[in-house]
Amino acid sequence: MGMRFISAALLITGMVFLSGRANSADERFTDQGNGTIKDTKSNLVWMKNGNCWGGLSWDAAGKAIEDLNAGNKTCEGYTGKDTLWHLPTKDELISLLGGEKGKDGLALPEGHPFGNVQQGHYWSATNADKEGTAWYVNATNGHVDFYGKQETYFTWPVQADKKPTP
Repeated sequence: MGMRFISAALLITGMVFLSGRANSADERFTDQGNGTIKDTKSNLVWMKNGNCWGGLSWDAAGKAIEDLNAGNKTCEGYTGKDTLWHLPTKDELISLLGGEKGKDGLALPEGHPFGNVQQGHYWSATNADKEGTAWYVNATNGHVDFYGKQETYFTWPVQADKKPTP
């Protein structure tokens, strides 16, 4: 009887853990219906498309976001013009990661609603101490490091949520 009780307790604990994990992405991320996703954990709004423009150098990534804000560049699925998009900081990118690699091979929370996220490096706006370098975050394994700004990495625009969550 003691072994049955332990087995049942472990089974229930596992079910609670897995059900909480499966629902966590659903509860954390809100599709805003305009090509953006709100992360309620960080209160940031991300482009739903995790790879709007392919690989870009750090300077070109910043320029692409400037052009997005000016209405001169688009990102698939994004239906509005805004002047608040920016290249995410290192910490903003890290906040998006879920810890373990999901079924899609990404270090994002399992069941995330993003599309076109690449297995590779994403630029951050955070400069590194060494001249001409900036920090990046690897969406595949969560690795954080810095490299020369001339490298071509992916760009994922973000902005602070303009309206508070009710």
